[in-house]
Amino acid sequence: MHRTLRYRKKLLSFRIRWFLFRLLAAILPDKYYIIWIYMKRLRKKPNLLNPQTFTEKMQWLKLNWRPNILTQCADKYEVRKFVESRVGPAILKELFGVYNRVEDINLDQLPNSFVLKVNHGCKQMVFCPNKADLNWTCSTDLLTQYLKANNYYRNREWAYKHIPPRIICEEHLTPKGETLLEYNFYCFNGIPHFVEITETKTNSKRVTFLDLAWNVVGRKYRAKALTDPLKPQELDQMVDYATRLSAGFPFVRVDLFYTNNRIYFGELTFYPLGGIFKFNPESIDLLLGSYLQIPSAI
Repeated sequence: MHRTLRYRKKLLSFRIRWFLFRLLAAILPDKYYIIWIYMKRLRKKPNLLNPQTFTEKMQWLKLNWRPNILTQCADKYEVRKFVESRVGPAILKELFGVYNRVEDINLDQLPNSFVLKVNHGCKQMVFCPNKADLNWTCSTDLLTQYLKANNYYRNREWAYKHIPPRIICEEHLTPKGETLLEYNFYCFNGIPHFVEITETKTNSKRVTFLDLAWNVVGRKYRAKALTDPLKPQELDQMVDYATRLSAGFPFVRVDLFYTNNRIYFGELTFYPLGGIFKFNPESIDLLLGSYLQIPSAI
């Protein structure tokens, strides 16, 4: 009952948010929507004519840098082809199915544990560590709503705008509650400079942000700090993957997972948190901005 109530609250919250986003989307052009939401979150107006900080340059990229390759790489299904072409298939999670409709999913054909997610969304997933415990009615309601939503409207992230919506089913990396480490590499012109590490356990999450010399730079989130993170033996391999996957982009965050002694590809993120978030300390915003050359200046 508790799990069902949680799903219903999540679904209601999702419907309300997307109604408001669609309402604003119908009124405000991209530029003015971006200015509005930037001021709402950061309490200051972005400089879009001569951007200096990372968050300002993120907004510039959303408005002005729109090559078609972004659509493929933001698509959680089509990006698999991009990854395979650049680094091979070894880091891809096992794919169990691709569906255009929720009704096309046959649970009997899926393994005991899996993850269902839409290819055009952000954190719009259904985790199933044990099929016997899955509330399929609530899950299908969520997936149906996720399919209808276009993630572009939330923060005007152009890369998501033209992705044909689908559902993909992939392997669950931690069905037994294993520790999951996520290494998100901030790459500028094909060179990784920083890594954000998130350690996720069953009931806890810790985060830190480092340069590649393993010095703590700061934080972005309110999550508990991950202090003194160990440098993984596989760091050089992960940096190599990030370098090869980020080549040709002025900025992209290459997200990799590590669990059960394996590296897995997560996604390519072009606008982390929509490019609108507070750094701690704020000076990191300017530091990261100094690495990001907007395409007109490259």
